[in-house]
Amino acid sequence: MSSRRTAPADITAAVIASFERSEDERLRTLAQSLARHLHAFATEVGLTQGEWEEGIRILTETGDITDDRRQEFILWSDTLGLSMLVDALANPFPPGATESTVLGPFYVPGSPQRSYGASIAEEAAGTPAWIHGRVLDLSGGPIEGAELDVWQNGDDRLYAVQNPEAPEDHLRGRFTAREDGSYAFLAVRPVPYPIPDDGPVGRMLAATGRHPWRPAHVHMIVRAPGYRTLATHIFDRESEHLGSDAVFAVKPSLLREFVPRRADDPERPGGIEGEWFSVENTIVLVPAEEPGEPVDPGRTA
Repeated sequence: MSSRRTAPADITAAVIASFERSEDERLRTLAQSLARHLHAFATEVGLTQGEWEEGIRILTETGDITDDRRQEFILWSDTLGLSMLVDALANPFPPGATESTVLGPFYVPGSPQRSYGASIAEEAAGTPAWIHGRVLDLSGGPIEGAELDVWQNGDDRLYAVQNPEAPEDHLRGRFTAREDGSYAFLAVRPVPYPIPDDGPVGRMLAATGRHPWRPAHVHMIVRAPGYRTLATHIFDRESEHLGSDAVFAVKPSLLREFVPRRADDPERPGGIEGEWFSVENTIVLVPAEEPGEPVDPGRTA
């Protein structure tokens, strides 16, 4: 029996080797790389027993606070920039295509189908915003029948899924692009809002000198047969926190101008009273790499 003492590197090597028997090559790669980088992190920072116990406690609390309305693990992924990194790796779109960004934790499948120009607000939620544009391919041709699945927060800073008193379908809906690729819907001008910060993610932000705020935006998932599904945002160009988004999701190409319009503007759409805003937003999709790609996180079986 050898009298050589076990070194930290010996433990890392043993863990990595333990996954060699995996018959799934991709799983083996992921498991070994995860072990390698986790051990490297602990070694680099000299992780103490107390710090690791605190980490386990935080992970346990993260699971405890997560439910059907609150997904704290997604908040961790978002606030550490991992969600945006994974999104960027998965969507290396060519020039001219609309850029993607994070799905976020407040998406709810099954939004109601609404007609062209209909409102997504089931009750008063802010200053009306007429959002319109076209869905195009890379050559500038229209994509008829493209579906736009949209959702946003209201002037109370909440999404409907966060507010048990709000109507279930408030501030969300699905729209279909017309023959020329055009779409339009009536939303409200979004406002900046803080991500939920009353749990472990919020304490991390406070302890590290970061804020929990997101700039004002409207979410979209755009789907069309033969094209890659796109999850993206419309950001209000005048919003606060564009340079310090808590989830790192702002891309300059996604900034849009919310143009103020008067109550007596002759272009005022029906259903609007008082002052309003208009937002023009063209969406350019890229072809799917293979039939049926990609897997759509917004679809349910």
